[in-house]
Amino acid sequence: MPVIAAIHKLGKLSRASQDTLIVMTGVVLTFVSASAFDLAERVNAWLLTYEYAQLDEVPLTLFVFVLLSVWFSQRRMREIHLEIQHRKRTEAQLSSSQQLYKTLFDGDLTGNVVLDVDGNIGMHNRAFDRICRPLEDDNNACALFSFDWPTFVSQLQYHLELNFNKLQIRRPDGLPCYVGARFVYVPAVERKPAQIHGYLVDMTEQCLVELDLERTLKENRVLARHAMQMQEQERKYIASEIHDETGQYLTAIRMDALTLQKSNPEQAHVIAVRIASNTQHVQQSIRALIKHLRPPALDSLGLIGAVERLVNDWKKLNPQVDCHLALDIGEQTLNEDTNIVAFRVVQEALTNIARHAQASEVWIDIHIIKRHDKSLLQIEIRDNGQGMDTGLATEGVGLVGMRERIESLQGSFKLMSGLQAGTLITGLLPLNTSKQARPAASLLSNPGVNDYATH
Repeated sequence: MPVIAAIHKLGKLSRASQDTLIVMTGVVLTFVSASAFDLAERVNAWLLTYEYAQLDEVPLTLFVFVLLSVWFSQRRMREIHLEIQHRKRTEAQLSSSQQLYKTLFDGDLTGNVVLDVDGNIGMHNRAFDRICRPLEDDNNACALFSFDWPTFVSQLQYHLELNFNKLQIRRPDGLPCYVGARFVYVPAVERKPAQIHGYLVDMTEQCLVELDLERTLKENRVLARHAMQMQEQERKYIASEIHDETGQYLTAIRMDALTLQKSNPEQAHVIAVRIASNTQHVQQSIRALIKHLRPPALDSLGLIGAVERLVNDWKKLNPQVDCHLALDIGEQTLNEDTNIVAFRVVQEALTNIARHAQASEVWIDIHIIKRHDKSLLQIEIRDNGQGMDTGLATEGVGLVGMRERIESLQGSFKLMSGLQAGTLITGLLPLNTSKQARPAASLLSNPGVNDYATH
């Protein structure tokens, strides 16, 4: 029982304590055994028989050897301890450097990636994950880039470095992505295979802005060309009206006036009646021309009354379409530019619906809203027609004209549509705008706006 208890206590000690206890036990057992059997005397007696070999000096030599071994072991242990401390400090520094490298690598805004020559991703940071591969776990990057991978690798091996000012990325989710990229070829060294280091800078927002500016510039050119064509058509129409209608009646009036000087009273009465009739025709032609140039209902009825009259006239031409009106601007007085832009937007939208939408119902909503302590005139025109794909370019300038009209008064224009989903046009016009943000006189007053096409 005491032996078992001692074994249990021995198991609870540390390894160093156990080794020390074993050494002490071995020494004690050796001393007890030597004392019991007189080993020292027996060894000395045996050594005396070989006095010529001086074997009796061996114990002292062994004792010195043991002392020197202990001294040597202590020095080696001290050196090992110092080496261990140095390695611990080195490992701590290495771990800190690795952590710093990992932090810098992962926190970099540039997408960094390490690839092999087959396009397999060995290492990448979070920026690369954010830019290029948000949805899939595929570890091959060949499909991400818009170039032929084998050709790219051969060119990179020849030049060692390739730069791309604008490179399109094929994101798995289909979202547009453009980057500025640099690829560096690292040749194979000993057992380490060749690598390709890639550095990507996200330029998607900048490229989309450039594409939007390019599209806007193209639309503005088309709109300006169309505006000039419409201006020339209006000039031709006005000249024709003046020549064919007003000019002929004025010539007749002048001829009757000359004849009146030489006529008798009976003839003068007939000529005067003819002059009055011709004058009435001239006045009617001028009124028709003025109505063509500017809707008179805006001046006499205001925006709400003018839109109601416009819708009533439109419904007579399109009786199969049910048009719902919700018009209310309260006591707010709108300036002339706002009235004209709002009226022309509604006019253009109704024209496009009649031509292209194939709708059975139309909703027109004009009212004043408050947003960020500012009063805005909101115009919404919605239909349940066939809609359109807003992602495709259109050849017409109707929608462009509406947007330009609204944005010329520092407003905002929004189009929502889809195939067989109808169309919603929303325009917001600030009511405190007294001047136009940019020249748009031709768009505000061009009477040919209802001839624009949206598709």
